[in-house]
Amino acid sequence: MPYQQDLTTHPYLEAMSRVKGWPPPGTPALTVGWLAPEHDFPTALPDDAFLDALFYLCAHRSIIRTRGFHNCLLPHATRPAAICVVRRGDEEVRLGSAEIGVVAAGGELLLAPNLVFHYIEEHHYQPPAIFTEAVLARRTITPPAGVPF
Repeated sequence: MPYQQDLTTHPYLEAMSRVKGWPPPGTPALTVGWLAPEHDFPTALPDDAFLDALFYLCAHRSIIRTRGFHNCLLPHATRPAAICVVRRGDEEVRLGSAEIGVVAAGGELLLAPNLVFHYIEEHHYQPPAIFTEAVLARRTITPPAGVPF
């Protein structure tokens, strides 16, 4: 999974728009949570309400699925499993094979790897406030019917 600085233009959006017909050309789409060990990121203890809302998105509203899994490359006290599995309550989800998307109050699409949940819960990554607000508001990206996400 390549590093992308937060709130920069999503690198594949234009190609997705041409191939899948969604989102419409010119739609602003920004990256959130594309972390790598060689790049610093802001940290803070996560809020439980935010983690609950984010977990729901990762478990039930993932889009832009890949054919394989990406693992977290950030340092861990113990080596994580090849596939990152997280649990919240009685529900479990495997991360690293899709993105989640929310719509900012200003209309921008904010796209993050679903590993963002692990980054926030385990590594205390603090995403931009615009992303936190959109997740808590549950303004999810919903591609039109027929678009294979």
